[in-house]
Amino acid sequence: MTTPIDLTKLPDYLRNQRWFAGKAWPIKSVSVMDHARIELPGGRDFTLAVVEVLYELGHPDRYLLPVEGKDDGVQDAFEDVEVLRALFNLIREKRVVSSASGKLCGEWLDTPEGLIALPSPLPVRRLQVEQSNTSVVVAEKVILKVIRKLEPGINPEYEVGRYLATKTSFRATPTLLGALQSEGPAGATLAVVHRYIPDVTDGWRHTLEHFRRGARLTDTFLGELRRLGQRLGELHHALGAPTDEPAFSPEPIHAEDLQRWSASIVGEMGVTLNEASRQFPELEGRREDLIGYARQLAHVPPAGQKIRIHGDLHLGQVLRADGDWLIFDFEGEPGRSFNQRREKYSPLRDVAGMLRSFDYAEATVGLEGQADGERLGPARKAFLEGYRASTRGAPFLPSDDASFNSMLDAFELEKMLYEVRYELQNRPDWVRIPVQALMRMEVRK
Repeated sequence: MTTPIDLTKLPDYLRNQRWFAGKAWPIKSVSVMDHARIELPGGRDFTLAVVEVLYELGHPDRYLLPVEGKDDGVQDAFEDVEVLRALFNLIREKRVVSSASGKLCGEWLDTPEGLIALPSPLPVRRLQVEQSNTSVVVAEKVILKVIRKLEPGINPEYEVGRYLATKTSFRATPTLLGALQSEGPAGATLAVVHRYIPDVTDGWRHTLEHFRRGARLTDTFLGELRRLGQRLGELHHALGAPTDEPAFSPEPIHAEDLQRWSASIVGEMGVTLNEASRQFPELEGRREDLIGYARQLAHVPPAGQKIRIHGDLHLGQVLRADGDWLIFDFEGEPGRSFNQRREKYSPLRDVAGMLRSFDYAEATVGLEGQADGERLGPARKAFLEGYRASTRGAPFLPSDDASFNSMLDAFELEKMLYEVRYELQNRPDWVRIPVQALMRMEVRK
């Protein structure tokens, strides 16, 4: 197949797209790794291309481009409603389309949730809120997310979503219905389809609303946070159940795991404090205490199991709908490779992520001028109560409170260090939030 894209136009085209993450670096070249032509009604077609962007410095990136050739350059094919319909139908009808170096495979799961009656012609509308992907609501019943920045291999969002939908009874999530995969040298997950949940509020906004209301949280909201903890416990039960699928089969936590995790946190602390101490010299006085804190993890008696986890859990990854919670976006931590995101870990890492999110909510309302109050402690306590109640006796957790607390503390510390590095790079005005958390962290003797 000849490449139906004018490569000379692509650098300028990419730099003008919201989802293109490489705007800060000079582009050395753009090449097409794979492409497929997809037919449209009326004898038209469009091209779905995977391009690789080489920069003057740094690692190359791959992007998915749905394009239509134009005399004056390249045009995003998603501006055409027929293109959106065609892409969705390719998935829904489980079609296979040949590409220059492999094939595109549509997958629709044979689950009860997948038996959805849809009108013809399909009503489609693009959501304009996302930066890194393109999302399309189809008939107000399903949502198609096209992944713009690609990584070779199995996308955890697809893999975990598929497992939950086909192998477990966990439904406190927008259920995965289908996906588009490319197979061949440029193999990757190109798109995923989930059940669309209208009238939702994200957990971050919902929590901020309650934190803004006064010095104390209401009993009703604390009950909601217990329910959130319960929902996370139910997710971990689903991901931690015995299975014959190696990617999801629980594994015992060994002393070597605890030592490896501890050493990793100590290493991250060295890098993080060296960077942050220039701006916050007071952190140097905490270095030895915090290193001792991380090293305690290596001395916890081995207990519990490594399982697949959410991997990037915070209040922005949960939704409030119909008076209950949904957990979504299983793609994992953006800064890690797919292989790293697919590693099994202690589920307490997810718990730590959510606890840190409550701290951010408290800091945010403080920056807005909200007076100090009793919000953070009760929020953490209620969430943990719900989680502990739903996971009591679970084989994936240590059975004694001392081990549970030591592991959770270490993973919270790990998360704070990640936050410091992230904020220094992306939001310098926010870095004080995790720095203050490190300063006040109590070191258990």
